[in-house]
Amino acid sequence: IAQVFKSSADEGYFPKVFSRVTKVDAPVQGMLIIVIIQTGLSLMTISPSLNSQFNVLVNLAVVTNIIPYILSMAALVIIQKMADVPSSKAKVANFVAFVGAMYSFYALYSSGEEAMLYGSIVTFLGWTLYGLVSPRFELKNKHG
Repeated sequence: IAQVFKSSADEGYFPKVFSRVTKVDAPVQGMLIIVIIQTGLSLMTISPSLNSQFNVLVNLAVVTNIIPYILSMAALVIIQKMADVPSSKAKVANFVAFVGAMYSFYALYSSGEEAMLYGSIVTFLGWTLYGLVSPRFELKNKHG
């Protein structure tokens, strides 16, 4: 995960602190920030039962990790059209994407109301953050 944040920071999507590495090219500062954030999220889900807390975290992880897959599967048809993929080849991929999307929606449903609520909040915050930083990339792409 820290390497993903580092790569994103190298491109300018995240603060430069995530780009900093040690002598052995390890993004330690980024890892520490991620650990602090994850610890904070874990503390927000403290419950009397460790098993219950684990289930909350697993379900939250399901929600936050499945949403990008659903968005990718939804974009597949447009990506294929833009890439001029023949419809004969596209049918199989579209069917697999549809089955994957249905399973993903079932997994979201199965994760429960609490995970959906918190997962939605995390996702919307991520989209908001992207909305705040994306104009600088669009302007960079427009002006060369």
